[in-house]
Amino acid sequence: MEDNSPTTQGHICRRIFQNRKAEKWYYRAIKANSHNSEVLNALGVIYKEQGNLNRAIKYIRKALTIDLELFGEEHPRVARDYNNLGQIYQEQGNLGSAIKHSKKALNIDLKLFGETHHKMAIRYSTLGTVYHKQGNLDRAIEYIRKALTIERELFGENHHTVAIDYNNLGQVYHDQGNLDKAADYSNKALIINLKLFGENHPKVARNYNNLGQFYLEQGALDKALQCSKKALNIDFKFVGENPSAVARDYNNLGLIYQEQRNLDRAIKYIHKALTIDLKLFGVNHPTVAIRYSNLAAIYHDQGSLDKAEECSNKALDIDLKLFGKNHPLVAIDYSNLGAIYQAQLNLDKAAEYSTKALAIDLKRFGENHPTVARYYSNLGALYRDQGNLNKAEKYSNKALAIGFKLFGENHPKVASDYGNLGAIYQAQGHLDKAADYGNKALAINLNHFGENHPKVASDYNNLGQIYKEQGHLDKAAEYSNKALTISVKLFGENHSQVATNYNNLGAIYQEQSNLDKAAEYFNKALALNLKLFGENHSMVATNYSNLGAIYKEQGYLDKAKEYLSKALAINLKLFGENHSNIAIIYNNLGQTCKGRGNLDKAAEYSNKALTISVKLFGENHPRVARDYNNLGQIYQDQGNLGKATEYLKKALAINLKHFGENHSTLAICYSNLGEAYQQQGNFNKAFKHMSKALELSYRLYGRGHPTVTTFCNNLLGLFLEVYLTHARQK
Repeated sequence: MEDNSPTTQGHICRRIFQNRKAEKWYYRAIKANSHNSEVLNALGVIYKEQGNLNRAIKYIRKALTIDLELFGEEHPRVARDYNNLGQIYQEQGNLGSAIKHSKKALNIDLKLFGETHHKMAIRYSTLGTVYHKQGNLDRAIEYIRKALTIERELFGENHHTVAIDYNNLGQVYHDQGNLDKAADYSNKALIINLKLFGENHPKVARNYNNLGQFYLEQGALDKALQCSKKALNIDFKFVGENPSAVARDYNNLGLIYQEQRNLDRAIKYIHKALTIDLKLFGVNHPTVAIRYSNLAAIYHDQGSLDKAEECSNKALDIDLKLFGKNHPLVAIDYSNLGAIYQAQLNLDKAAEYSTKALAIDLKRFGENHPTVARYYSNLGALYRDQGNLNKAEKYSNKALAIGFKLFGENHPKVASDYGNLGAIYQAQGHLDKAADYGNKALAINLNHFGENHPKVASDYNNLGQIYKEQGHLDKAAEYSNKALTISVKLFGENHSQVATNYNNLGAIYQEQSNLDKAAEYFNKALALNLKLFGENHSMVATNYSNLGAIYKEQGYLDKAKEYLSKALAINLKLFGENHSNIAIIYNNLGQTCKGRGNLDKAAEYSNKALTISVKLFGENHPRVARDYNNLGQIYQDQGNLGKATEYLKKALAINLKHFGENHSTLAICYSNLGEAYQQQGNFNKAFKHMSKALELSYRLYGRGHPTVTTFCNNLLGLFLEVYLTHARQK
């Protein structure tokens, strides 16, 4: 073959990453000889790299047909073709076909070269990667270790292929949740590549990049940032050769800034990555879809839900075009859109998209797969938001069962499932069970990550909320302060997670009736969120709303109305009229007007809240029950006792249906109805309902709880009124 032949020129262009030029040369070669399997195979590889996977399969299948005809089944070229097909099927998410073709390549090479040949290491490594994608992590480790054993025997410890195996093992251990082992193997890969290539080499950059991702998972954000910046600095030097690596580094830095809640900076870096990738690959490429997906997640965190939806739909359109309807990446897009619709309170659409995601991965991977578990978990959270707590529990338990099977008892993913179930039991009013599951999650995460990790902070925070509901307010404050301490240590003072911790502590002090301290913490949360997000953000609106509620309790009703009106204006701008946040604020405004004695306006606001809640959640939802309850109390104050008892009964019926008999909300409903009956002079019914309230709260909280004391006093008041009524009648 002459040096200036089209085939040779194509190979030269390929070596210097000029794929477009290589493609042109290869087409010339095909024109001259349409049976040149080497060129057909090379074209297939180019199309694979471009993300044009159907075209890639077409060309490599042509190469395979020719090679089988020329050489028979047992030939290195046939093994190469099977291997390349396996890699494309892997990219397509068709993992069954990927394993089948990769094993064919493995068996041919085993016959031709024996167990200890370098090609065998490549085949084992490829199969390990496919099993990794399948979620079959033990098998992945087995095959990658086989590759590692061969390569260490052939080349010794300090060889670039050994570094690749260490790196791959690091990725698998990462997915097993064994982050220490993951970092250990990635560091081994880094040490080898530093020895072989020095500091300034793309392979070293990739190792730094992987370490950055592991440190990100561990919550070691400064270390993650340091490694990712090193990767970027190295890749910048090689940008002419491989700009896609720089795009990858920008993307990863964006993800770290997202975790640090520096969201504007995160968007800036992901946009940089997207710009490079659009230039390199055009719109319809898997990497471009990933960038849009990452942008969507950051916009979601920012509360810019319309932008998030737009970016997620772009990712979905690309993936549908490239991979068709039944692909794991399409499932991820559906899942992400489901989460956005959930945040928008479009819960029916959220359920539709989350169910689509689950159906795809169930078909691909079967029941026992990590992503299937994740989608069950997402559906559990969604049904929890819908108030469908039995369905939420069912799906979250499915996720937990898969987690047990795949990862064993002590794994962060299992901890996450325990946490989700704890939140469901909390919503059901099973507070002991909620605390039990919350503590299980905490124990696993402490074991895996140590004290200073975001997941541990989250567990302390969740337990603080459960203890608050149980009335263990000192314990609630203790756990919430632990969460705050960790968050400040990890993220510094100016982070949204710190604002969340301040907000939760404020709610606990509010429950303790320490209203000055509650206002202090709510103001801290507000100041921080204003600094991070500006005026028009949902978290800022939440802070205004919470402060409004405190000022109402303190009797500063004008100030309460001012803050609640601010919260309302922000939420109307962000979400429009029909959103649960708007309903909550209308409710609070109703309560403020009630406190000022403006009962008509109070009823108007509370009816607005009820209309929104019914529209969003249907008639039988705890939030609708809350609105009926508030309206019932307003009608009671107006002296419209018939309407008051009607609405309070509706609230009781909904809550009984949702929570069963043993829930704190039921105690409040019984108490409110009891007071309405007392006002009507129906003392028997009043006694019956007030007794139920006292009995239930005593069962839930025990002696000495403020709620138990309140209900005791209510009964004493009833007895006194009955006594005085009888005395007057005599």
